[in-house]
Amino acid sequence: MSGWSELGDGLVVVDGPVVRDTGMPFTTRMTVVTLSDGSLWVESPVPASYETLTRLTGIGPVRHLVSNTPRHVWRLDAWHELFPDAELWSVRHTPVTLRRTTLPLSGVLGADPPAAWAADLDQAPLLGSRLLEEVCFFHRRSRTLVLGDVVQVHQQLPGRAFSNAVKRWGGVAAPDGGTSVDIRLSFRDRGALRASVRRVLDWDFSQVVLAHGPVVTHDARAFVERAFAWALD
Repeated sequence: MSGWSELGDGLVVVDGPVVRDTGMPFTTRMTVVTLSDGSLWVESPVPASYETLTRLTGIGPVRHLVSNTPRHVWRLDAWHELFPDAELWSVRHTPVTLRRTTLPLSGVLGADPPAAWAADLDQAPLLGSRLLEEVCFFHRRSRTLVLGDVVQVHQQLPGRAFSNAVKRWGGVAAPDGGTSVDIRLSFRDRGALRASVRRVLDWDFSQVVLAHGPVVTHDARAFVERAFAWALD
């Protein structure tokens, strides 16, 4: 199935369409975890085909819809219509939240995973910014780190000199990518940020799922350490 990748025991990623944000194209991706109780945890849900939805619901019931970054909150709306009984979880709303939802949230994501998925996933918010309080997730069985907007890798596109220059200036151009300049500048409390990053690096991950970029399956730890070097200096 196009856009469907199984990354380990109980973890699938599905690529969505390319969207535009502030005039720039962004790839999209959602992460789906089969929890210990057999239900599905869907992070940053994307538009999906009938075939994909049928395959997902064949694995288990969709029970949790999650947005781990303020820029992905809007994605919960369409999936709430598809799965009205699923619980909705989001980071706190900030000045950069896209389409602030009025949906009935089950809770706001924080430092401690809810009991519903604590056996399968750990989580850690990146603190220190008024604009972005992204929550990073660690799926234990597949040893996978899941990131939203804080680290991105964007391919250079032929014939797009201006957008390619913006990617390079912003620090997110392939092959290395990283954290964009605007996100870096938003973290004013570097002490809180360093503590958050160190907690993420304490996890024993061997691969990384990026919402905007490739799935990193080789030298994942070195990739993350390089991406967050600015925060640890």
